[in-house]
Order: sequence, then C-alpha cells, then structure tokens
Amino acid sequence: MTPGRAARLVAAAAVLASVGAALGTAPGASAHTRTAAGTVVRTADASGVVPVTLTSMTPSVPTAQDTLVITGTVTNTAAATARQVVVRLRLSPTPVRNRSEITEILAGTAGRTGLTVDGTRTPVSDALVPGAKIPFRITVPVSALRLPAAAAEVAVLGVESIADVDGDGQGPIQTGLTRTFLPWFPVSGQVSPTPVVWLYPLTTVPSRVRDKVFLDDHLATEVSRTGRLTRLLDSAEGAPSAVSWVVDPALLQSLQDMADGYVVRRADGTSVPGTGAADARAWLDRLRTLTASAEVTASAYADPDVVALHRAGLDVDIVLASTTARDLPQQLLTAPVDHGLAWPTGGVADDGTLDVLRASGARAVVLSAAALPPSPPVTYTPSGSVDLATGGSPLRAAVADPLLSRLVAAPTRAVADPATANPVVRRQAVLAELAMTSLELPGTPRTMVIAPDTRWSAYSSTTHDLVMAVAASPFAVPSRLGTLVSTPPSDVPRARADYPKVARAAELRPAYLAGVALGRRDLAGLRAVAPDISGTSSDQLEAGLTRTESSAWRTDPSAGRRLLAAVRGAIDAQIAQVHVLSRAPVTLPGDSGVIPVTVANDLDRPARVGIRLRGTPVTRFVAADVPPVTIAPGEKSTLEVRARVIGTGPVTVVITLLTPDGQVFGEPISTEVRSAAYARAAQWVVIGLFAVLVVLLGVNFVRRRRTSSPGPGAGGTVTDGG
Repeated sequence: MTPGRAARLVAAAAVLASVGAALGTAPGASAHTRTAAGTVVRTADASGVVPVTLTSMTPSVPTAQDTLVITGTVTNTAAATARQVVVRLRLSPTPVRNRSEITEILAGTAGRTGLTVDGTRTPVSDALVPGAKIPFRITVPVSALRLPAAAAEVAVLGVESIADVDGDGQGPIQTGLTRTFLPWFPVSGQVSPTPVVWLYPLTTVPSRVRDKVFLDDHLATEVSRTGRLTRLLDSAEGAPSAVSWVVDPALLQSLQDMADGYVVRRADGTSVPGTGAADARAWLDRLRTLTASAEVTASAYADPDVVALHRAGLDVDIVLASTTARDLPQQLLTAPVDHGLAWPTGGVADDGTLDVLRASGARAVVLSAAALPPSPPVTYTPSGSVDLATGGSPLRAAVADPLLSRLVAAPTRAVADPATANPVVRRQAVLAELAMTSLELPGTPRTMVIAPDTRWSAYSSTTHDLVMAVAASPFAVPSRLGTLVSTPPSDVPRARADYPKVARAAELRPAYLAGVALGRRDLAGLRAVAPDISGTSSDQLEAGLTRTESSAWRTDPSAGRRLLAAVRGAIDAQIAQVHVLSRAPVTLPGDSGVIPVTVANDLDRPARVGIRLRGTPVTRFVAADVPPVTIAPGEKSTLEVRARVIGTGPVTVVITLLTPDGQVFGEPISTEVRSAAYARAAQWVVIGLFAVLVVLLGVNFVRRRRTSSPGPGAGGTVTDGG
C-alpha cells in the first residue's frame, strides 16, 4: 500500500469516526476515534474502568473572551494498571434540542459522545495502578470550541479518559466519559430571561424538649464550620438576594436557646452540657448579615406534616403551626419577615388540607408541578405561578419544578443518581434546564420555582457558583416569592393530580398522632386548672407538642416517639403537682357524713379544681361533686365532700380532681369508706340475740330444775306432830 493511500484511509477513518460521533455513537459502542497524536482509539465496551470525576468548571456560563478551565480526577477502578492515561474534551456538534433530552444525555441514552477538541489532550499518568486516583486540569480558550457566533444554544461537552489497560489486549481505549453542559448565549438580549424564584429553606429535625433542654446535639453539628446549615449559608454568600430565604421559627428558637447555653439529655436521664453555643451565635449573626437586604419568609413552625394532621382531625394543630413563635424571626433578623407560606411535605396535598391551609391564613403554598400538570399538555414549560382558590381567600401555588428542585440539592445515598451524582454536573444541568426553558419561548418569560426538600443539603462551592451564575446569567434572573404572589398567574389550565399513594403511606401514623392529641388534651386541662400568669408560661409545652408533629418523623419515627414521650412527660409532671393527699380509709359516723379531701398545689401559680368521688359498686355510694375552689401556689386545702354509704362493709371510692369545666384532671386515687351506723346496728342486733339466748337458756334451766324435783307424796306419808 502506498503512503498516499494509507493516509487517505486514515483520513477516511477519521471522517467516519466524526460522523459516528455526530450521530450520537454511545461510549460503549465499538467505534473508532482519532486522538490528537493521530493514533486510532477504540471505544471499549466497558468504558468506565478509569472514570472521570469533575471537581470544577469555570466559567459555568462562558463568553467568547473566556478561557474554560476544567479540573477533576481520574481513578483506576480496574484490576490492572492503566498506562499512558490522558484526558481530553469532546464537544457534540448537536446541541440540546429540548429539556427532556437533558436527562437522557446525562444517562448516556441519547448519545452525544461528541468530537475531540483540538489542543485539549492532557497527559495524566504514565502508569496508574489499581485504586489510584490522580488529578487533572484542562485549559482551553472558549474560542477554540468553535461555538456558533450568533445562535444561542446549550452545548454538550464531554471529558474522556484514554488509557491502555494491562492485559486487555485492546491498546489505548476510551476508559471513561463524563458529559456535562455549556450554556452559550453569545449575543446580549437574545432571550427574555426566565424569572427564577429559588426558595431557600432553613429548617432541621427538632430535638428541643423545652427551654435549654435538647434530646441530642445534632444541631451543633449542623451549624459547625462544615455542617449542613453552615454550607447553606456558604452557598448563598456573594448573592444572598438572589434567593428567597424561608426560615423555620423552630430552628431559630432552638439556635437562640443554644446560644444562651443548654444541656443535652441522655437516654439514661442524665444531662451533659451542649457543645454548640458559640457556633449557634455565629450562625445567627451570619444569617442576619446575609438576609439584611434579601426576601425572608417564615414557614410553619417545625415543618408540620399537614396532610397527616388533617387526616387525623387535627386541623387546629395546623393553625397552631402557622402562629407558633410567629414574631421570633422578625425579632432575630434585621430584614422584614413575611408570613403566610405553606409548604406541604413533598409538595403534595389533598383538597381538604389545602382548604385548611387557606383558612389558617396561608396566601401561598409550595406544590410540585407533578401535582398540577398542564391540562391539556403543552410543549413548553409553563409558569410556576397558579391560582388555586376559586372563591373566598386567595391562595397562590408556587409550582416547583421537580427536576430543578432535585438537582440543586446534594443527593443523599438513598436517592443518588449516578448520572448526576457529580456536583459540577448537577450545577451545569440546572443551568442547562434554565437555558432551555428560556429558549423554548425566547420572548415569553415564565417564572420557574426551585424548591428543594425542606431539610436539604448543598455542595458549598458548586451551589454557590450556581447561585452566582443564575444571578448573572443572560437567560435567567432572580425573582421573589412576593412577586410571584402579587403578579398575575399562569393562564395555562392545570389539572389536580390524585394524592399519591406513596405519599399517604409515608405520613405520620394515626396511632402516633393520637398520642399527640392526648398530650394536647392534657395540656388544655392544665391550662384550665392553672392558667398562665406573669412570669409563667405553658406555651413552650404547646410548642413542644407542635414539634412532635414535624414531617421529620416520617423517616425517623422512633425519634419522634422519644420527643413526644419527653414533652408529654413534662406536661404530666406539671399536672402531678396538683394532687390529692388524702388516702387513708374513712369511716362515716352514720350512714351519711362528710369526707375530708386534702388537695395540694405545688405549682408556681394558683390552681382551681373541683372534686368528684365515685364508689364501687355505684349503688352503695352517693356523693355530690364539689365545685371548683382556688388553691394558692405552694398551699394545701381540705375540701369537705358530703357522702352516703348504703349497706354494710367498706366501699372502694375513687377520688378525682376536676377542671373548672368538669373534665377529669390528673390521675385519680382510691380509698375506702365505710359507715359506722351499720356497725352499731349490727352491734345491737348481736346484743339482742345474746339477750334472747340468755332468756332461752334461763327458761331451759328452770324447766330442767322443775323436772328433776320430787312431788308432794313421793317416798312415804306425812304425819303431823309426834
């Protein structure tokens, strides 16, 4: 073969490889591509033996004058050494065509292997042993990517690894490929930017029992230097006004409590000092600074499971969650704080719950777009602002985009998606979704709502870069929840999807909520007997019960039960301080009389109670209820109960305290009551019987004497004189 023909065959192979890549050859296919050095590289069937992990990509939305810098690592997951490891960029000649394609591209089911980018080949390692990981850095002028001069698009970029793995006999092959996206808007004003309402929820799993007493110290970890809540503040640093802060009053209350010093109660009942006081103070100070000029909205207290509460008949508790510690966020933060936001767990709620939320004063409710699909379907992304109320008080739905909401948060192990597990890829995917939304209808902006899970986590650096990119991008602009509520909603008709079975199965259990309801009943009794006065308050007990209704207990029911037991124990302890001292048996002087009952009030405030006595069986004991009397704090009072005992023998009597409205208060006690009148009657009967017995014995004796005496003529004649 002549050198010229060989060169033409090599060129033809390169063209075929390019065509195959342009058509979307998958990385697992047996295609051939040409390296920058001119050697032919086969794509292996198992292309992930040296996977590529991205650690940074700047800028995330480039201009023609920028230099693209990508850093990452390659790891040898094979059992043999990988030699001559290099990385390079690939760029698909076919940009993203619609939003639905983005997920497919990341999963590798839509091809987009792309063409190699000249000048990006970067040697990484001559020999990478099994398990070894090594970093890389690729730098390329954006102009070298040869992106369109005027057309806006979302390009598909790939970073591949190439290596010769010992023993496979394939030579240099593609051993890894990670796809990502590059939004490209070369001309200013090409689209009307999409308004983005990014809800930034700040809440946590409740652990506070009462003032300065916590069940665990997990919140100290969350506000530590690298904790989850600190990372959320880190991620908004630089553009805090680009997001809409949603703060949980229960979180702020707990942190305020921690900042003043607190203890953690161990499972064995002992307590140890908490470790997060300094970090709690620092976190609150930083939140004040970040939100000083931002939009802040208070959520319902402790993120309640509102659908489960409604289903359990606890609608009043939903109202309580919307009003508990309502003023605290405004007291702690310098920015004005709005109210009236409801956020059902998972963004789904049934019609009855929505009615209760509206009646409780909610003006906006966060729902998933899956709960309100367009009807009929549309070919573009509709605005995430929907009116729900057809009459009465208005209720606006902030309809969150499920995909965006999932992508902005750091995935948990349970829901990690391999295609988007890398934080850089997730960030670029979010930008691609927003860019494609703007490109769907370039002249018609539609509001997008991002609403991650209320207890979400974030990658500090990549989420920070995403917040900054959204704030500065040509295709998106930060917007506010207040703007969404106050401006006209979408005109796209929406259907109401059925409440998901999986959501119902995840709700707080009815038996658990029944325990909460009993705690509410006991607290109501305590407040009726001993109302709050200046310097005392039962509000923290009520707030404690509200914390037991948090949706956090869906995934950790045992912790919820532990908190409920602790709060109900605190209520029971106060109730027990108003108690009956009388326990000794009582004997009435007649069949009726007065039974003295001594009641002690060990509370720090007056208590007003009545008394009820009931006997067993009820037919043998009659007593009228004693009307309520007021007992001063720290005092005792003896109340007289008029009662009657019918019949002989003792009667078991239960003594119960009553609230002013006649409800049972506290635990009843038992005693015995008997009547002395029946005892005396029995004594006279015995005496009478004894007297009768004596008379009968006497009569019997006389009769026997008469029977044994001789008659007048017995034994001889009687003579007179001598």
